[in-house]
Amino acid sequence: MKPVTFGILSTAKIAQNWVIPAIQKVPLAEVTAISSRDQARAAAVAKSFGIPRVYDSLEEMLADQEIEAIYIPTPNSSHVREAIQAARAGKHVLCEKPLGISAQEAEELAAVQRETGVLISEAFMVRYHPRWLAAREIIRSGKLGRVTQIHATYSVMNDNPDDIRFQKDLGGGALMDVGLYPITAARFLFEAEPKAVTATFEKEDADGVDIAVAGLMEFPDHRNLLFSGALKQAWAHWIMVTGTKGWMEIPIAVWPDPALETEIRLRGTADLSDTAVEIIKIPPANQYEHEITAFAKAIRGEISLPWSMLDAVASMRALDAVKASADNSQRIGII
Repeated sequence: MKPVTFGILSTAKIAQNWVIPAIQKVPLAEVTAISSRDQARAAAVAKSFGIPRVYDSLEEMLADQEIEAIYIPTPNSSHVREAIQAARAGKHVLCEKPLGISAQEAEELAAVQRETGVLISEAFMVRYHPRWLAAREIIRSGKLGRVTQIHATYSVMNDNPDDIRFQKDLGGGALMDVGLYPITAARFLFEAEPKAVTATFEKEDADGVDIAVAGLMEFPDHRNLLFSGALKQAWAHWIMVTGTKGWMEIPIAVWPDPALETEIRLRGTADLSDTAVEIIKIPPANQYEHEITAFAKAIRGEISLPWSMLDAVASMRALDAVKASADNSQRIGII
């Protein structure tokens, strides 16, 4: 089957470190072009990866009829605008998370997706990792009983004040960079959308971005997520799931080393001293390669798109509610 041809928009680190290498390892995908306003930088990246064509604008790259899909890893504030341009040019779109900066933006993009018929997906690579899929199957199996609580966190130590994550006009902040992962985990594992949220922000100045977020998110059937995310704390990324028959721990939940095995740790209700842990080993896996494979298969019609625009809109509604709750110090319902 002919590989899906990708154009890469920008020379972002995530593209260079993870996504371009993943595309080049997937038999059903290939990178044929890269674009950047800094053409010299784009040319250097293209040379490094053996990418045949370089463009100095999105418009030029979209005019390339050989490109079928566009990968967008630009600042959050430009995601929807660029995705709309790509969709209207007939290109499929894989866009880094978060898809936009509001549910309204995501709904605008969803309307364009329906209008054009192209595939558009939010690039949450974690949902393709075999360990996340195995964890969901454990919950579905009933082994943990009725799952009632998820605790999840993702924090990083970012000491670069010029990083785009600290720029409000570019859609920065802890919620939009790291805090959304625990929320995605709960939506993925509960297989439901939240009803309400109570959240707080930490900011270094009133007009700046949130450098930390924490909160309680309520799901149907008396289930809850306790979540946190931070840009200036020690690295931590884990998920704990508690049920009536046991609990499950997913360590190093967001950025596992693709060359190493990962673990799911299970404990029963009576293991007060933490001495009877069942460890499930998951073989090494590159979650970006799994993500690219699924997206390419969907483009070729082999599978349905695992995560559609409906999911992305629901995700943004949850994030909008977190912002509203933290900004107004009140519980916010999610419609």
